[in-house]
Amino acid sequence: MRRSELKVYCIFMEELTNYVIWLIGGSILVLLEFLIPGLVVIFLGLGALITSGLLYIGYIRDPWLAIACFAVTSILMLVTLRKMVLRFYPSLSEKVETDEDVLIVGKRAEAISVLSAHDYSGRVKYSGTTWPARSEAGEIAEGSQVEIVAQENINLVVRKTA
Repeated sequence: MRRSELKVYCIFMEELTNYVIWLIGGSILVLLEFLIPGLVVIFLGLGALITSGLLYIGYIRDPWLAIACFAVTSILMLVTLRKMVLRFYPSLSEKVETDEDVLIVGKRAEAISVLSAHDYSGRVKYSGTTWPARSEAGEIAEGSQVEIVAQENINLVVRKTA
């Protein structure tokens, strides 16, 4: 290392032991949780605040120890406390079924061409578009109302409704 690079490196390492830097950084991260919800950034901020406190009381003096303290406390809180906090404050988003096979089975459609049980040469109209389809058993005439019984990739398996 050149002398100028070494000087910059030493100044940077000296700043890592300044508790004010950790205090400001931790406070910013905690406040960012309001803009970036998800209970991740707040635990990084709390890790920085704990590191700041340990630097202030003189328990930590080495810059590498400050970085290690920040990493360990942040990860520990993220892994343990996040789950506990999420139990008490559940997400506002609603979990919905996204399995298309489950959502489409049992719905009604209209055969727009003759449907055979042998191949997907026929088509049905469902949800504003047409789908390749085959009959579950037997032949289904064009214009018949059908019920979707399965989805195989982009193909539908249907049966005639009564």
